[in-house]
Amino acid sequence: MEKALVTGGLGFLGSWIVKRLRAREIEVRVLALPGERDENLEGERVERIDGDIRDPEACARAVDGCDAVFHAAALYEAWAPDPTRMYEINVRGTFHVLEAARRARAERIVVTASIASLGRPPEGAIADERSPFESWDIDFPYARSKYLGRELAEAFAAWGLDVRIVCPGIVIGPNDTRPTPSGALILTSQRMPGPPIAFAGGASYVDVRDAAEAHVLAALSGKPGERYVVAGAPLSNLEFVEAIERATGRLRKARVLPVPLARALVRGFEAKSRLTKRPPELSRAFFEFGLRPSYFSSAKAERELGVAFRPIDESIRDAIAFFRSRAML
Repeated sequence: MEKALVTGGLGFLGSWIVKRLRAREIEVRVLALPGERDENLEGERVERIDGDIRDPEACARAVDGCDAVFHAAALYEAWAPDPTRMYEINVRGTFHVLEAARRARAERIVVTASIASLGRPPEGAIADERSPFESWDIDFPYARSKYLGRELAEAFAAWGLDVRIVCPGIVIGPNDTRPTPSGALILTSQRMPGPPIAFAGGASYVDVRDAAEAHVLAALSGKPGERYVVAGAPLSNLEFVEAIERATGRLRKARVLPVPLARALVRGFEAKSRLTKRPPELSRAFFEFGLRPSYFSSAKAERELGVAFRPIDESIRDAIAFFRSRAML
């Protein structure tokens, strides 16, 4: 691997993929939206091409001359009253990147999916790469679009393109400038008046730096057509809130809301958002999806790629330090 394209290379996860590639002295080109700020890659030697993955010609220009492609660009929003743009980016955009890579004869492609593109396990069980998507009863466009994008990538793999797929858990850590819905979970916990709130359910979390390293390892050691779950820390929603409190040093005792009361609160958030046009503190889709614990095993990525995970308290602590440095907390 001599020259790699990273779509979404100025974003949260994409910028860390770039850094892990540059640490190995691999030449990097990023495909970025016109006008997108490059603060996450300040000081890094990279080539930048402006364009949109919904534009086939922009994708063709971006992949030209690259022997590896890391497709990390996506629209990650927990609240999407009109999901059209999300499907255009996460599905159609994925097709354009993969087709451009196929035409350019790129040697290998690593696609960022998500554990949300897989299936949540039955209560008390642990899921893995084989878990089939089952969340059709929840109107969660992000999960559906990532499922469709993953299926598309696997279709290209079945047609002979060397595609490896990484499915991260909920990604947290430093440099979440936007912030993503994952980082917003931390911010919301700290901004709510009174003691922090938790409810039933849980998820698997991963540090952004570990997720980025896993993408590079997938390119170096992975197998074509394979999925790799990268989700280091399974935490109940209460455990996640408690970890945030430890990281801030506040150590407030969390209130665990009964599901009906929590659901009513979330509906109130969305009602306010319909008036303000700003994302809610927590969307109904994100809430309902998380009520069923989404705990995943990363054993395959650890065994075949050599992926390792830092303690999740470190990830949360570094995320909070970043948010404070930007006056976001």
